[in-house]
Amino acid sequence: MGKNTNYPYVYTSSELGKFFGISIKGIEYYEKKKLVKPERVGKSKQRRFNLNETYRIFMARYLRQAGFDISETLGILNSPDKEKALNSYEGLLQNLQFKRKHLEAIIEVMNHNLALLEMAKKEQSEFELVKSPIFKRLFLREMNGPHQSNKEQTEEYRQWNMLLPISNASLRYKKVDILKKTTYIEPEMDMIITKNYFKEFGLKESERVEELPSTICLHTVLMGNAQDIERKTWFNSVRKELKKRNFLLNGDIITALLLVLDNEKAQIRYDEAWIPVIKLE
Repeated sequence: MGKNTNYPYVYTSSELGKFFGISIKGIEYYEKKKLVKPERVGKSKQRRFNLNETYRIFMARYLRQAGFDISETLGILNSPDKEKALNSYEGLLQNLQFKRKHLEAIIEVMNHNLALLEMAKKEQSEFELVKSPIFKRLFLREMNGPHQSNKEQTEEYRQWNMLLPISNASLRYKKVDILKKTTYIEPEMDMIITKNYFKEFGLKESERVEELPSTICLHTVLMGNAQDIERKTWFNSVRKELKKRNFLLNGDIITALLLVLDNEKAQIRYDEAWIPVIKLE
């Protein structure tokens, strides 16, 4: 550490690195981005940072770790306008609040999914009679159909995918197809999210978005070979439960993907499922 007549303190790169917990390459990055302009001294042209440059490195670390990128950090530090800095702070806080809301929703969803997967470790599927949430469903395509991808639709898919796992991949099995005497059934491929989260995260209505009303359902986890989701054997446990409880299917079956695991023989798939039912008279 040395002194000069302009500033009482002068630091080397190594000293600043230890003080701020930043590598020499990190300091070089700040210099490259013109955040600091250290003096070069001696034959080896070693960097020397005066107190002003030291403040700028401290504020860069402060702002970067708060969430500002390097261009925003430079904009604040190089601006003589206090209002610009305050506006930047307000914008950052709004962004952090959104991230917190997003993280809290992910934690809630993942806790729910973990509880379902814990339940699914048992050999026999468990069914509970519940009132399903109100869902918003984004239609993607029939299982074997084309995926529409114009500019508007691509942007819509992107917005929904940005919210994974709050939004989720979903399959819709139509009641009319389930009741047909066939081996295979072709589901619709969708994305699904609860209505509350749809509103909370600002997703938009469109001709591809449908609201699924709350209804009385058997709620369970379907599990089995991932290649069987187009076969009616996928619903063997559902058929047994309907017969056991004297229920009739009362609408389309909606599922949400929880997990797909690979083993040597097959991919094992776990889906949360809502099966609308009515009591057989």
